[in-house]
Amino acid sequence: MTYLNWCIDYLKDYNHINQTLEYDWPTLRALLNITMPYNLSDEFYDKQDEVIKEIVAKKEIFDVATLNNGISLYKGDITLIKADAIVNACNNKLLGCFVPGHHCIDNAIHSFAGLEVRRDLMKVMEEQGRYEVNGKCKVTKAYNLPSKYIFHTVGPVYSGLKQDNIDLESCYLSCLKMADKMKLDSIVFCSLSTGIFGFPIEKASEIAIKTVKKYLKEENKNIKKVIFNLFSDGDYDVYNRKIKEIN
Repeated sequence: MTYLNWCIDYLKDYNHINQTLEYDWPTLRALLNITMPYNLSDEFYDKQDEVIKEIVAKKEIFDVATLNNGISLYKGDITLIKADAIVNACNNKLLGCFVPGHHCIDNAIHSFAGLEVRRDLMKVMEEQGRYEVNGKCKVTKAYNLPSKYIFHTVGPVYSGLKQDNIDLESCYLSCLKMADKMKLDSIVFCSLSTGIFGFPIEKASEIAIKTVKKYLKEENKNIKKVIFNLFSDGDYDVYNRKIKEIN
C-alpha cells in the first residue's frame, strides 16, 4: 500500500510510541483506534483515505438499491453496505472504540470510515458539553465508507427495567426521524444494544421491528428502504421470524 507505512510512522510519532511496530493494516487500525485527532495534518487525512480506499476496493460492496422498498434483512458487514445512512451503536462518549482492533461495530465503522469521524464527533461533544444520552441521533459523513452518512446512537445497557425498552425505541425513532428530515431514501440499522450491552435479542428485535413498521405506516414521508443488518445466522433467524410475526 502506497501510504500505509507513512501513516503508521506518522501516528506512531503523533502518539509518542517508541516501540517497533509491524507495517500492516492491523497496526494502522490499532493506531487509528487509539488516536485523538486534535491536530492531524491534512496530508495525514489524504494518505489515510488512500490506504482505506485501497483496502475497501478489494472487497465486495452491497448496494441496497438492489432491494425492494420497505423493510429488508441483510446479513453481512455493515461497513461494506452502500446506503444513504448506516446506524452505529456507540457508547455515551460518542468517540468510537479505543480498544485496538476490537471486534465491535463501533470500532469497525470508525476504522474504515477514518479518523475524520472521531474528529467531527469531538466537535459535537465539545459543543454539547456532556456525555450523549440514550436514544438520540448524531450525524457525521461516512467518509471512506460506501454509505453517505453515519447515524450515531447510544442504546441502553440492559438492566431489565421498562426504561430500557423506551430508550431502545427512541434510538430507532430518532434515526428514522433524522433520515426522514434529511430526505434520505435508505437507512441501515444494526441490532442495537444486543451485543455487549446485553439486551435480549428476542425483545430487542420486537421493539425494533414494531417501531420501524409503525413509523413507516404513520409518519414517514421520504424513507423508501429500511434494512436490518445482522452479522450472525442466529440473529438473522430471529429477525426473519419476528418480521413475519409482527403486523
